[in-house]
Amino acid sequence: MTWIVVGASSGLGRALSERLAKEGKSLLLASSDHRDLLPLASDLQIRFGTEVHCYSHDAEDHGGFAQGLFNSLRGTEPIDGILFPIGYVHKTDCGDLAPSGIERLVNINFLSVVSVVSLLLPRMLENKKGVIVGFGSIAGIRGRGINVVYSASKRALQSYFEGLRHRYERYGLLIQFYILGYLDTNLAFGQKLLLPKADPARVAESVVSNFEKRGGTRYLPRFWRPIGIIVRTLPWLIFKRMNF
Repeated sequence: MTWIVVGASSGLGRALSERLAKEGKSLLLASSDHRDLLPLASDLQIRFGTEVHCYSHDAEDHGGFAQGLFNSLRGTEPIDGILFPIGYVHKTDCGDLAPSGIERLVNINFLSVVSVVSLLLPRMLENKKGVIVGFGSIAGIRGRGINVVYSASKRALQSYFEGLRHRYERYGLLIQFYILGYLDTNLAFGQKLLLPKADPARVAESVVSNFEKRGGTRYLPRFWRPIGIIVRTLPWLIFKRMNF
C-alpha cells in the first residue's frame, strides 16, 4: 500500500511524512522542489526503514503536476491514502494582484488538489477503500481584506471536499477536511498573533490518529471551532472592523 503526501517538503507536510514513516508506511512524497524532498526521503528511510519515493513538479502547472504524480506510482499497487498539506500565500494578496499571481494562488491551493484527486480517484474506488485528507485555513471561513484569493481558494477547497464526501463515502472512501489555525512554521515566523501557534507534529499526530474515524470537517487545534462559529455569525458591521 502507498501513502501520498502532496506538499511534503516543509511544515505540516514534513510532519505528516515523518508520522506515517514511523508506522512503516510506504510513501510517495510530492513537492515543487526535488532538492527539498531528497534529504527528507533519505532521513525517513534511514530512521524508520520504510520505502520512500519522491516526485517534484511545480503545482502551478496543476495538470502536469497531477499527471506526473500519477505516472510516478509503481504498477498497480493500491493507494491507501492521499494527504494534501499543500499551500501557497502571496504577501500582496489584497484583491488587486496581477492575473499571473491570481492564477498561481488558485492553481496551487485549489486546482492542484482537484487535478490529483481526479486522476487517482478511480484507482482508490477499485479497492473500495482509502483516505483522502484536505487542509483548509481559518482564514477561509469568511471573506477578509488580506489574503483575499488565498482565503477564497481555501473556501472553495472545503466545498470540494464536502462534494467528495457526499459522492464517494458510500463507496468505502473516507473523506476528511481540516480547518487549520496558525501553525508554527516559516509562514508564521515573526508574526504577532493573538492566539498560539500549533506544533505541526502535534497536528500530524491528530490527523493520523483520526484515520479510523468518520469523515467530515474538523478544526485543529480544536479551540478554533467556537472561534470560527463566532466569526461566521458576527454581523457585518462588527466583522468589518476586525483585523481578522
